[in-house]
Amino acid sequence: MASLLLAGIAWCWSSGEAWGQMSSLNAFSPYTMYGIGDMAVGGSAFNRAMGGAGIAVRDPYTFNYRNPASMSIMPRQSAIFNFAGEGKNIYPADGKNSTAYNTFNIHDLGLAVPLGRGVGLGFSLTPVSSVGYTSQLVEESPDITENIGSTMYHYAGDGGITQVAMSIGVNLTPQLSVGASMNYWFGDIERQYNATVTSYLDATTYRNVLSTENQNISKILFTLGAQYVFKVGKNNALSIGATYQPKTTATVRQTRLTLGYGNSSMDTVYSGTSRWKMEIPGKIGAGFSYQSMKWGIAFDYSRQNWAGAFEIPEGQDISLSVQQEYRVGVSYIPNRFDIRNALNRWTYKAGLRYGDNYLVKNGHQLHDAAVSVGVDFGLKKGTFSKIGIGLEYGERGSWYKGEVRERYFNFFVALSLFGSDYWFLRQRYN
Repeated sequence: MASLLLAGIAWCWSSGEAWGQMSSLNAFSPYTMYGIGDMAVGGSAFNRAMGGAGIAVRDPYTFNYRNPASMSIMPRQSAIFNFAGEGKNIYPADGKNSTAYNTFNIHDLGLAVPLGRGVGLGFSLTPVSSVGYTSQLVEESPDITENIGSTMYHYAGDGGITQVAMSIGVNLTPQLSVGASMNYWFGDIERQYNATVTSYLDATTYRNVLSTENQNISKILFTLGAQYVFKVGKNNALSIGATYQPKTTATVRQTRLTLGYGNSSMDTVYSGTSRWKMEIPGKIGAGFSYQSMKWGIAFDYSRQNWAGAFEIPEGQDISLSVQQEYRVGVSYIPNRFDIRNALNRWTYKAGLRYGDNYLVKNGHQLHDAAVSVGVDFGLKKGTFSKIGIGLEYGERGSWYKGEVRERYFNFFVALSLFGSDYWFLRQRYN
């Protein structure tokens, strides 16, 4: 058990650097031009088929990242390993133009082990946010066009923030469990600005500008969680859960290089490094879950106020507000004990989520809504190791006052290996 635990810690940390380099591939949106980009939905890929709900979910055979208190239900002499991939298909449009972007990337990694009766420990690697955009604008001012010429602005950005978390959950009573997570956020966000001028009237040459800005973020945060279980009837249970992430402040290290170029020459206009503070607001979450032999229902609500968390560049019609999320999901197993028909042992899932983004454009807050479906099935009859497949369709934004509306399809493939199954056991006979 000790060697498995140490291997999991080493793998999560060694995978962190590679993950940070890949995190930008999860976003392609003009809305990621500001702040820390697209906030991840959170949770494992198994949660996503149920709308991402999981704050109150207690399943001894699933690693639930949404609430550290759920670690306390892990069976003894077991281990859970999670691995999931995510495919994204994004279709932005502004009413006049449209484009498409497709990618496939790692979604989450996790390893959970019991430390004793009613005590569980887990390590996970998940995305926090992603930045990825490219846009090109042509100056439309008649004065500039007539007197100077064609002026083109190009904006691009990529990067994101990744989280490595260590979570522990403890049963205080048979009904009440508490937990805590230590979360390490790290990542780089790089933004580029390029302005080029082409003269129409004469041979006058204008200096073009190229500016690159890199923001490095590194911060340790904490999440507290609790769950309480009510027994309903003989085989049913109702759980309530809550999580709280205290407010903190992160130091952002910013490196900027601005160049002026033209006529085969290039000069450094500015080069320097600075540090500034970014507030990471407190986040609260609450939910409930009902579980019977066939049905499972879960609901989550979370709230995080980003107002004033960081500065928006002057001249932008963007402001910051409260980010809220509502998630609801349902699962159904026809007959988990059916020994003849495998389809009756599968878990069928569906979910819905709706959220208010922390960005407000032209006084209109950005909204995001998605529906999801999925299925989990065992790798072998009689084991708890499983594969999950899920599909999510959503829309964000609108054509209100020139906004970009984004439609997207997300596809998830998740693998969960449960420690008491055959691949974690040493063979006695060859």
